[in-house]
Amino acid sequence: MSMHFLTRTVVLLLSAVACVSSAAAGELADGVAVINVAAADTGHGHAEEAKPEPAAQSASEAPAETDGEGDGEPEPVRLWPETPAVDPDQQPFVLVRRLRAVQDEIAQGSAEAHEHQSTLMKELGALLPILPVAVWDDVRNVRAAIFFVLSGGNPAVLRVVNGRPKSEFVERRVLRAALAYGEGRVVDAMGLMQKVDARNLDPLLGGIFALIQGTLITKKDPIRAIQFFDQARLLSPGTLVEEAALRQEILLIAKEGEVERFDVLSSQYARRFPNSLFAQSFRRHLFAGIARKNFKRAEEWMSRTETELMRVPGPERLGLYLAMAEEATKDGNLDVARFAAAKARELAPADSRSMQRAKLFEGAALAASEQYEQATTLLGEVEPTKISASDEEIRSAALAVAGAVGKWPATPQIIEEPVEPPSAVARAEALLTQVDTLLEGPPQ
Repeated sequence: MSMHFLTRTVVLLLSAVACVSSAAAGELADGVAVINVAAADTGHGHAEEAKPEPAAQSASEAPAETDGEGDGEPEPVRLWPETPAVDPDQQPFVLVRRLRAVQDEIAQGSAEAHEHQSTLMKELGALLPILPVAVWDDVRNVRAAIFFVLSGGNPAVLRVVNGRPKSEFVERRVLRAALAYGEGRVVDAMGLMQKVDARNLDPLLGGIFALIQGTLITKKDPIRAIQFFDQARLLSPGTLVEEAALRQEILLIAKEGEVERFDVLSSQYARRFPNSLFAQSFRRHLFAGIARKNFKRAEEWMSRTETELMRVPGPERLGLYLAMAEEATKDGNLDVARFAAAKARELAPADSRSMQRAKLFEGAALAASEQYEQATTLLGEVEPTKISASDEEIRSAALAVAGAVGKWPATPQIIEEPVEPPSAVARAEALLTQVDTLLEGPPQ
């Protein structure tokens, strides 16, 4: 076979392919469907004979829907209208996004953000309920409204949303639970929320929903509440939701006596949210609980107190020791009161109000002990003008106790003359005599 013949054969084949492609392109341009038939291999590896192609259908004769291939694929369901009902910057999900950003700044210690949040919550509470109802056809806005109410916002907006047509993308139970919570119907909210798995919710709602779930059952079921707080932390890392969940979980773990886990989470809180605006209040609650011995394994907590307080800045540490001393004194835990007051005296500046209070609580803790004389000395050094009225009451009572402890009891007075019974006793005896007479009956 000559080279010239091969070359001519190749040219003819390429021309044929070009003609077929041109014809196919013409058919596609005319709207004719092209059906591809794939040959299946037999069990022996031989291809089956190709079945004849069915006649092509015109576009007008083609079925309206197919099995999900090509032009017959069903259109996706729209989660929001193409044209928003309000300006983009007035969309609720945009406004709530700003709220979340402000909340996260609070978790990082911004006092300005805390003030801004109060203003923003009031503004949103007035604006959201009066927006056009078509706004709530956007599922993003519905979720934003739920987040707003769970954050403590005006629940009126959810009453409006609840009247709109149902959407498969927002579970009605979540909506009703948020409305019940916002309206203060705690029992209803608990019943609805406990049937929802926050892990299946939209990322916007999962964390805060789990946080509220845990908060509502803290007293009833602290173990399950801890599980909800774990979910909240995992679903909303780095946010105010995580910060709040950590605070509540640490207090619950402390009450349950889980000392080792407490160490892990308290270190995590100190590392992730050292400047939170709620950190100081949280620490005060924690150490007040230790002072009142509200936590299981109380003795172990006392050994950890100083270690935990060393993480706290000096001025705040002094305040926490004084708070512990006060709580322990009022609760009668005198060993804790003495320990905390002594530590406060080491930190307090001389002649300061803090020094006066430290002496007060240490003296009060010693008043009923063998060291009553030292107690009297400490209490005598306290200047009444530098302490509050309630502190002065503690001082007066402690001085009275210390004085009574160190005083020998008086010799009992010998009474020689008989003491007449009180008039009430005399009347009672007379009545009993009359009753006896009546019971005996008239003389026979």
